[in-house]
Amino acid sequence: MRAALALGLSAVLASCSQPDDLGPSVDESAAGDESGASEGTPLAVETREGPVSATVSLMPPAPRLGDPLVLTLLVTAKSGVAIEMPAFGEALGRFAIIDFAPREEAASDGVLFTQRYTLQAPTSGRHRIPRLRVEFLDERDPDADRKAKELLTDELAFTVASVLPEGQPLSELRPARGSLVELQGSWLRHHWPWLVLVLVVAVGLVVGVAGWLRRAEERARLTAFDRAVARLERLAERGLPTADAADAWYVELSDIVRRYIEERFALRAPELTTEEFLVEAGRSAELTAAHGELLSAFLATCDRVKFARYSPGEEESQQALDEARRFLDETAVTRDEPAGASRATRPATQVAEAG
Repeated sequence: MRAALALGLSAVLASCSQPDDLGPSVDESAAGDESGASEGTPLAVETREGPVSATVSLMPPAPRLGDPLVLTLLVTAKSGVAIEMPAFGEALGRFAIIDFAPREEAASDGVLFTQRYTLQAPTSGRHRIPRLRVEFLDERDPDADRKAKELLTDELAFTVASVLPEGQPLSELRPARGSLVELQGSWLRHHWPWLVLVLVVAVGLVVGVAGWLRRAEERARLTAFDRAVARLERLAERGLPTADAADAWYVELSDIVRRYIEERFALRAPELTTEEFLVEAGRSAELTAAHGELLSAFLATCDRVKFARYSPGEEESQQALDEARRFLDETAVTRDEPAGASRATRPATQVAEAG
């Protein structure tokens, strides 16, 4: 009975007189009632234990779902009292911790410890900040009990408002959409004409591009023959070469045939040596063995003049010019036959008629 009276008297004295160095006093019951808190006043509860005072506050007092919650634990202790603050995130596992800032500073008659958390509530509705534990050891009296004590803060209840417009019942929310199969079937029923149109256009584009590429290849093969013949005629108009001009004349004659082969048969003729070129030419289905022998003899004559300083006579130069004409004529693509079919691959009767 005597102990109860002493406890009651201590509470009355504490409420009437509070030391300035322990920080501002907050009415626990009024601070814990969130309904009476204004928009700018934080929700707060204060707890005391001996020489230690702890205040837990929360801002904003009326949060909505998604608002950051600033939770502050403020602990004030007398000089000579050792304080151990709660471990990071202790008892706050239900909230997502976005930020944390601890701080310690001197007060007028003691030390001020602060832990500031920025939290995120998982759902709307009623929540609470659980009791936080602060351990302390009073080292001011060497004869007193040296056992550490603890202070447990009171819970702080608050409500997180929903983001739905005020007064809107949940029954007004749109119902869940149908299954994926149902949605696909509905979408196809309404859009199949456009799908067919897109498919037709795509097929048309592919066919058109393929045809254009085929015609472009045919035009290139026809043009290759026309260019080679024009160059060959200009070379013939200059006349057969003299001994001094034989080198340049045979270089031009060889280049005419090589570039024609490159464009006509898609061979890298100008970049290859004579031996490499003959190997590549032998792989073409449009060049016969006879053409290979003709090219081999023709290119061998040109190389002898270019690299061995051989001086051919007029009869030999005329024969080289005739061989070049013959090769162009026998491998040309005519305008009334598809690309890829040359005189070398047509029946012998057609070759005779074309000649």
